[in-house]
Amino acid sequence: MSSTVLSFRTDEEMVNTLDRLAAATERDRQYHLKRALSQYLKAETWHLEATAEGIADADAGNLADMELVRQKWMKRAENNAD
Repeated sequence: MSSTVLSFRTDEEMVNTLDRLAAATERDRQYHLKRALSQYLKAETWHLEATAEGIADADAGNLADMELVRQKWMKRAENNAD
């Protein structure tokens, strides 16, 4: 797999933290940056897909009746008050 160089600016404190992490784990900056970026992209991709799925459900008319939701929550609150 080919790789591409990615460059960006960040504050010195973040770089210092990254360097401490790299030293403590005996891994280089690149290892930690790739790992962090991969986890971030997975999370954000999941969020975007879940949002799109929710919008598609709403567009298809698959919506909750707010009065039923309210009744359910009120009943739960009453049961928890005891």
